[in-house]
Formats: sequence, C-alpha cells, structure tokens
Amino acid sequence: MKLIEKYINALEQCDHKALSELFAPEGTIRDYCPTSTGRAHEYHVYGREAIDMFFRNKFVFRQYHIYGAEILNDNQAKFFATIGGYCVMAIATIRRVDENGLIERLHVRPK
Repeated sequence: MKLIEKYINALEQCDHKALSELFAPEGTIRDYCPTSTGRAHEYHVYGREAIDMFFRNKFVFRQYHIYGAEILNDNQAKFFATIGGYCVMAIATIRRVDENGLIERLHVRPK
C-alpha cells in the first residue's frame, strides 16, 4: 500500500495512532483548509507526538473527518473534510519522505 493510501486510510478510520506512525519523529503537517472555513487558522503541527495528540483530540471530539477520498498519484489525494462543522474540498500532498519511508512534510490545501 502506498504511503498516501495509508494516510487516507488512517484519516477515514479516525485512527490517530496509525496516522502519527506514518510520520518521522520530527515530521510536520501544514493544513491550510481551516482558514477557508472562516472559523480557524491553518494548522501547523510539528512532531509525531504532537500529530498523535492533535488528531486524537480532533477525532474524539468529532472535529475532523474525511470522506469521498480519491488517490491522485503516489503523493497526492483529494477528499472532502469536515472541520468543525464546515465542509472543504482538500488536496493532501506528501512533500518529503525520509530514508525510512516516513513522512517528513505533508501539506493539505483547499481545492
């Protein structure tokens, strides 16, 4: 299974642990979609532990969920994301992977 497929699968399953394990210890997520909802600033989450905690909270409180995901290529997928009750069409792009095949940098932008 491709890394982007594992990322999407973890998001769809609301599995914060599986999601965080895809990232290098100092990996980052930059999600610019919340800005398009007008309710929140973009998310910049740094480090595997922070990614785990961030998504655990988002999933437990039902503040982040995706559906309609489609893999575009080895590094990109598009999906609909609900963020705090708002729906956004998003594109996730794996920007950098380390020598162990873990994500160092991933960006999510509104489409």
